[in-house]
Amino acid sequence: MSGLKRVSKSPKGRPAGTPAAAPESSKPQFFELATEDDGDALTVAVDDITPNPFNDRDLGDITQLAESIDRDGLLQDIVVMHTSAFAEFHPEQAASITTKYVLAFGERRWRAHMHLGRDTISAILRNDTAGKIRRVLFTENHHRKQLSPIEEARNFWVLKNEFGLSHREIVKECLLNHPNHVTRRLQLLELPPALQEIVATEEGPGVTMARNIGQQLAEPDEQLRAWELIRDEGLNLKQAVDRIRNADLESPRSAPAAEPSGEQESVPQGNTTRPAELKQSAVPQGNITAGADDGSPAVAKSQPTARKTVAAADRSAAERNNASADRDEACRQLIGNDTKLTAEQHDALFGRTLLAPMQQGAARSRAHRWLRDAGRAGFDIGDTDSYFEAVLSSGQADLVNRVAVATALAAGEVRARDGRRQWDKTDAEHVRLLIESTGYVPETAWERAQLDKFGVPYPGASAEPDPEPIH
Repeated sequence: MSGLKRVSKSPKGRPAGTPAAAPESSKPQFFELATEDDGDALTVAVDDITPNPFNDRDLGDITQLAESIDRDGLLQDIVVMHTSAFAEFHPEQAASITTKYVLAFGERRWRAHMHLGRDTISAILRNDTAGKIRRVLFTENHHRKQLSPIEEARNFWVLKNEFGLSHREIVKECLLNHPNHVTRRLQLLELPPALQEIVATEEGPGVTMARNIGQQLAEPDEQLRAWELIRDEGLNLKQAVDRIRNADLESPRSAPAAEPSGEQESVPQGNTTRPAELKQSAVPQGNITAGADDGSPAVAKSQPTARKTVAAADRSAAERNNASADRDEACRQLIGNDTKLTAEQHDALFGRTLLAPMQQGAARSRAHRWLRDAGRAGFDIGDTDSYFEAVLSSGQADLVNRVAVATALAAGEVRARDGRRQWDKTDAEHVRLLIESTGYVPETAWERAQLDKFGVPYPGASAEPDPEPIH
């Protein structure tokens, strides 16, 4: 039995006036209850300990730890509680525990002893941790795990709502720098689940962008739509919010639903027209004309030209998207091959980045994705903001330069793919860098026309461009 001190009387230690001790083989065994107080150092049978039910830590491979203990001994005692003390605060968890002790800290060390076949282990008794053990383990594992922002937010929620900690207490418990960190993380939990799950991933917004989306838009579907516009169309948050709010104002939600008819079949889903325009819905938006004096719709006479204009615009947009995809691959090639730029290229790249308008958040996210996909990130950190903080704090000059080049390159690409603006010399120089450093060949007529406009030569200029856009 653990916790009991075996008392055996030897001739050497026999009190005066007592008979000689019987031989060990025939001597009866006597036990007396040992008093065990908090802070006592104990030697406890490994089989008389139950692992803590609140410890959800992934213990990993304990082989190396076992080898270390076997070679050097146990350098730090484990910490245990009496099961009776644990049961006072956690009766449901203690109901099935039959051992005398519950493990507080040191499960890997305890399991390493079992792995080695050891019968006992050195331990410190700490019954005073029983009431707070769940919270302590929770925050301890918070530090050990590389949590995503959403996982961190959920941990803070538990500390706040289940353990009753204030934001400042959470900061102290988790060794954070400022209460605002807790507040900012908890704001992520107000986002719709579909958006929460992709925050700080390659497919989702960074933490700051996600919080800002939540602050600007209240409806979950609007928040998701805003991110889709930012991701797919290169809009900034203000532009995405304006698009959503304008669409909401123009949507005839208060008007009676129109009866379906063949005249409305040409209206694409999502392109809501005003009720007065429904009969003219075959006309592309922006090409509606007034009716003729005889009452016939004059719009019919302009339909062929309007349709040709829209078809040309659609083709141009498709080619621009294709060119953007091609350039993205060239940028990935430059990053993945760790291509060394000339001093002139390097200076020109950073000059464009610093002087041209830049969507910093989108550029950082894209650069982070390129670096991770290429295996050149240096740190396996999913959250973009946390990744850049780690890079800046690393002291690794080569890594800092690599990430800076990737971010500057991404800034140029984010700007070039923005379909709301016309290209300028800066965009053409961005492509020139890809041509010179990776051998990039522009394949679309649209991009070739832009390069011709700004006098940037490119390989394959005499060859025919792609004949059809890729959808």
